Amino acid sequence: MELVIRGKHTAVPDPLKAYARKRLAKLDRYLPAAREAVVEIYHEDTKSAADRFVVEVTVNCNGTLLRAEERSADPRAAVDRVADVLANQSRRLKGRRVKRHHTGASRAAAPVEPAGEEDEEAAWPGGRVVRVKRFAVKPMTEEEAIQQMELLGHDFFLFQHAAEGTYALLYRRRDGNYGLLVPAES
Repeated sequence: MELVIRGKHTAVPDPLKAYARKRLAKLDRYLPAAREAVVEIYHEDTKSAADRFVVEVTVNCNGTLLRAEERSADPRAAVDRVADVLANQSRRLKGRRVKRHHTGASRAAAPVEPAGEEDEEAAWPGGRVVRVKRFAVKPMTEEEAIQQMELLGHDFFLFQHAAEGTYALLYRRRDGNYGLLVPAES
């Protein structure tokens, strides 16, 4: 797995890079097909000293994205936490794949792959857009979208509905179930 370590608005020291490589090397055990992992480390000026260092990791495993973000007063502690979260996510993913394989279900189509993420600022009345994400959208079923949303740890997920042929928005409801927004032609 190719590991890309970069700092946002800060330089990442070599000992911290080596430590991150060592801690994230465990993921190869769970995800041998993982192609790339991007690690972003940055320092934020926050009121709470316990949340000063942020470590974000995005792992691309054949189109399935695993993502974790952790904060800590020490960057090494944040790397430890993010490595543990990703290890849990990868074990769950591997368990789902094994379970699906043993039940005889067909292989799912590859979920969304990012085409490129950009940070942009734009003016907005009453607020501003501080981040814009662009990603490739591939057709998938509702089940595959739920799986991808859970792996990312998000409350919503935009995808191309395979049956409808249009975009759909999957979201988590407060009662623990899911909702699906599908646009209707007017």
